[in-house]
Amino acid sequence: MSLDVPHIYRFLALVAGLATVAVSGPSYAQKAQGYVLEVGGNVTGQVGAGQPVKVEKGQTLINNATITTSPQSFAVLKFEDGTAVLLKENTSFQIQHYAYNPKVPEDAGANFILVRGGLRMIAGPVMSRNRDALKVATPLVTMGIRGTEFVATLVNPLYLQVLSGAVGATNAAGTVVFSAGQAAIVTSSTTLGSLIPITQVPPGVFQMPNFPLTADPATIPSGIPVGGVAAGGFGAATAIAIGVIGVAGVIAASANQSSATNH
Repeated sequence: MSLDVPHIYRFLALVAGLATVAVSGPSYAQKAQGYVLEVGGNVTGQVGAGQPVKVEKGQTLINNATITTSPQSFAVLKFEDGTAVLLKENTSFQIQHYAYNPKVPEDAGANFILVRGGLRMIAGPVMSRNRDALKVATPLVTMGIRGTEFVATLVNPLYLQVLSGAVGATNAAGTVVFSAGQAAIVTSSTTLGSLIPITQVPPGVFQMPNFPLTADPATIPSGIPVGGVAAGGFGAATAIAIGVIGVAGVIAASANQSSATNH
């Protein structure tokens, strides 16, 4: 039986192209919102419901990405407007939505989610101009960041320490604003946050990795997005394409052998 090799090659090239599109998905076309400034230990990232992949320093951040730190691990995230986030161990943090255009700074905004664990955050100068521009949601309260550097740890309850500026804590019970030098506790999603003496905060709650944070605007590098192709290896799409090309080679070889035998 003769094989139409040119047609087979065209078909396999089409399959490889479709496989690449299917695996990489639309998230790869998103504009990078920030990048991973530093990592320590085991840190993973995923986009949406995608598979968690090891996070490397220099990878970029896109909307709907979640960064998760393991025990004895940490991550530092930097965003274009200058906002910086330090994640302590056993933390899960989602970039729900981030938008910043230096040409239209008044339209900047960010919505983050602290799913669990703890963070230290310093708001960039652009986000600091609008009291509603930067928010961090948790299961117990949504924090409105107002020209602020703060620490928050969610261990049910949520503990909050304001280092500069102010933080508005809003839930079903209403809103309360905490200022620089104050510590607060939120015990449930239906209870207002309240002040707490720092001496009554459990040991280690506000302890963070020793890494300096600055609010300087950042230039986003052209790195692979977190949750995408693992650094130092082939992505799934590349592997599929290589596999398809390999099959094409086998078919071509068989066709040549068949032709030689017939002659």
